[in-house]
Amino acid sequence: MVLVSSSAEKNAADDEGVIVNYRGNPVDKSRTGGWLAAGLILGCELAERICVMGIAMNLVTYLTGDMHISASKSANIVTNFLGTLNLLALLGGFLADAKLGRYLTVATFASITALG
Repeated sequence: MVLVSSSAEKNAADDEGVIVNYRGNPVDKSRTGGWLAAGLILGCELAERICVMGIAMNLVTYLTGDMHISASKSANIVTNFLGTLNLLALLGGFLADAKLGRYLTVATFASITALG
């Protein structure tokens, strides 16, 4: 398997069988990836999910209490919010596979979610 950042680099990497990073430099497999990277990604995703659920619960309280929207309508708004977030995961998956890389994509979108 060859990971490359552009089609020009892909042809060169296919011929050599070398895995390259997003800058086109050869990757040192002993220093990248592994269980530490997987643990960081899983921990970041767990924290992001807890953050999203907290936002959703507070949004229901805010919509019913302060905005005086009915419980059924506020539940519908929160469901639409969560559905939109889940659909945006498809965009994040595409960006992770095609452009940015897994770690940078997870860190970027988790930060955006936490700030929102």
